[in-house]
Amino acid sequence: MDIDSHIVFHGSLAQLLSKVESGEMVPKLQASHAPPCKFWTAFQVINGIRHMAPVIHGPKGCTYSVANRYKMAGCEYRGVPLEPTTCTAQDEADVVYGGEGKLLEAIHEAERRYHPELIVVLSCCCSGITGDDVETVARIAERDLGARGSPCRVIAIRSEGFGGDFRSGYEDAFRALLELMEPRREVMPRTINIIGAREGPTYTEWTQDRDELEHLVAAIGVEINGVLCGGCTVEQIRRAPSVALNASWCYDWGQKFGDLMEERFGVPYARTGQPYGLALTAEWILGVAEPLGLADRAHEVIEQETAAVAAEVDTLRRFFEGKTALIEITEFPGPIRALSLAEMAAEFGAHPVIINLHPYTVKERMPSIKFLLERGQNPEVILTQGLFSLGSFRASSETEREVRAIAAQYDNALYVGTPLRQPGIPQMNMTTQTGFPQYGYRGIRNMARLIESGIRHAARPRSRLFRQVLYG
Repeated sequence: MDIDSHIVFHGSLAQLLSKVESGEMVPKLQASHAPPCKFWTAFQVINGIRHMAPVIHGPKGCTYSVANRYKMAGCEYRGVPLEPTTCTAQDEADVVYGGEGKLLEAIHEAERRYHPELIVVLSCCCSGITGDDVETVARIAERDLGARGSPCRVIAIRSEGFGGDFRSGYEDAFRALLELMEPRREVMPRTINIIGAREGPTYTEWTQDRDELEHLVAAIGVEINGVLCGGCTVEQIRRAPSVALNASWCYDWGQKFGDLMEERFGVPYARTGQPYGLALTAEWILGVAEPLGLADRAHEVIEQETAAVAAEVDTLRRFFEGKTALIEITEFPGPIRALSLAEMAAEFGAHPVIINLHPYTVKERMPSIKFLLERGQNPEVILTQGLFSLGSFRASSETEREVRAIAAQYDNALYVGTPLRQPGIPQMNMTTQTGFPQYGYRGIRNMARLIESGIRHAARPRSRLFRQVLYG
């Protein structure tokens, strides 16, 4: 393969950003590791609130899809039984005549059946097309329930799929949650929120990464009010403005929520990246500790934890030092995690190259990309024709050939990315199903383990049948 003819862009992250901002590289396709529609992503956020009943104003198919993906994957989550997903089951008559009355009845029925603390109405494409006023119906329903003595809150999110892209679903859901929050009162000392999470009682993000953040925070003497919205309660959302600080689960998703809470309630926001490797983990810890006056304790924790992972750090250095680390953006790792992995690879002596950072991703994550550039993260980026043309990170035979051809250009390369890829070089398989964290010091231990496995099995032949199943 003549790889040069398959390269759409080759340069630095700053140069790619400049091309997107100037319109030279216009993202015509939605290429993202998180490509569901606005309705799906709004649901994903509110699914992380306990004792909440969603009422989906749309046909049964939309409800079945999100329930099947986010609810039915397991029986319960950390001892919390899976909660119901309801809908108005819109039909042809509702599309013609509107379904506001049906929605009001559905809200009342959900409250009678489940007695939730919160009901969230989400519109779908059908109710969006008919123009049903879901916000007004939600206010009327809350008034009616209050008159009956029910303390249940009712809010609405305009989440019809054509009303925005996947990112606007997350952000509009976070914005709606501000309406549940009480004014900032007496500040709870040494208490923070972890913001920007979007997991419910399902495995859509690393619960183990959340565990590691909780471990780091507890080690410096800080308490977490709630993880918004990663299994939080309505009460934790109510009192969220009275914490001393907001810290992000992931800067990309936390940034908007942090800015909104800072603007409305005056809650300070610790602007830190993802805690991958030693340097970024120390930065995350100090980003929480310093505003709270706990820098001395934080430095003690960093010193102790760093000493405890010395052997694993040596493994990481042996794997990365003097190598070219090819980090491919796929369904995992996504773009922001890939950039954090690039920073970690550079810390341990490698030259990182990000493969397939799509212009759409740069456009939708521009505040986060600029934040990382300001911090000095400006890795080399290669964008291939296969991904740019298809607009999909899913496995494709063309992108597979392109990645293998890129790997062949380097004498001493290694691959960091999806286990579905077989580039023919030593690789560290990154997947959401490891069952171990990747953040913090426990993440260092886990990635050292993955690296040792990758080195040990690098010479094993890859299955031709497996490649045919994946790529045809």
